[in-house]
Amino acid sequence: MKNIKQKPCNTNLLLASLFIAASGYASHAYADNSTPINNALNYSSDNALLLEQYKDNFVLPFYYTQSPNYKEYQSVVPDDGKLSKYNVNFQISLKYRLLSGILYDNDQLYFAYTQRSNWQAYASSAFFRDTEYEPSVFWTFPTKTTYSNDFHYTGSTLGLVHQSNGRGGEQERSWNRAFIDMTFKKDDLTFSIKPWARLDFGAKDYNKDINNYLGYGRISMNWNIDGKTMISFTVRNALESGFSRGYEKVTLNFPIYKRLRGYLMFESGYGISISDYNHYDNAGGIGFSF
Repeated sequence: MKNIKQKPCNTNLLLASLFIAASGYASHAYADNSTPINNALNYSSDNALLLEQYKDNFVLPFYYTQSPNYKEYQSVVPDDGKLSKYNVNFQISLKYRLLSGILYDNDQLYFAYTQRSNWQAYASSAFFRDTEYEPSVFWTFPTKTTYSNDFHYTGSTLGLVHQSNGRGGEQERSWNRAFIDMTFKKDDLTFSIKPWARLDFGAKDYNKDINNYLGYGRISMNWNIDGKTMISFTVRNALESGFSRGYEKVTLNFPIYKRLRGYLMFESGYGISISDYNHYDNAGGIGFSF
C-alpha cells in the first residue's frame, strides 16, 4: 500500500467555529419541533425520558460485505480459516441526559454510547468478526426561532467522542475527536454538517494515518416522508481526499407493523468500521429498526 502523506488539520479553524457556535447561538432557548428518526439530528427537548435513542438502532439479519478484510481479521478467524461475506449486523445507540439549562433555558448535556457489531452467525463456528465502540459526551444548543417553509438553522452540538475496536497492541484501531454538529432544516429535509479535529492524549498511536481515510468531518441529510419513512444519506472524506478515499451511506427506515420498522442500508468506501479504516469495501443489508 502506498504511503500517503497526512494532511494537517486546521485545528484553529475548528476551535474558532466552536466558539462562534457556542457564543452566537447558545442564547436561544427554543427547541425545533421536528422529530427525525435519526436522533443524532434531533434537537427536540420535549421528551421527558432521560434515556433516549441517539443514532439508529437496528438489526440486519442479512448483511453482505463484498471484500472482507482478511488481513485485519486473521487473528479472530477460527481454525477453518474462513471469513464469510454474510453477517448479522446490529447497532445499539442510546443517550442519557446529564444536565439541562446549564447556561440557558434549553441547552442540554448528554452522555451517549453506540456499539455496532458484525457477527459471523452463518459460519460453521459463529464468532464476532468486529465490534466498534463509541462513547461520547456532548452539549446541545437548540435555536429559538422556527420557520415553517424557509431553510433555517435548528441547533448546534459541541462534543467529544472516542471510537475504538476494543482491541489492544498492534490490533488497536482508535481515535479521539472534538466536534461541532450544525443542523439546518427545511420542511421535511434535515441537513447536518459535522467537522471534527483529532485529539492527541499522548497514548501510542497505531493508526497515524486515520485522518487520511476518515477525514475531517461528515455531511448528512435526512428526508422525512409523511412522518413515516426516513431516507438518510451520509458522506465522509470525499472532497478532502479528492474523491479517492471517501465513504457514502444510504439508509431507508420504513414502517412495517405498529412499532416495528424495516431498515435497509447500503454503504461504500473506506472505514465502514474503524477496523477497516484503510480498507475499501461495499456492503449492504436489510432488517429491522427499533
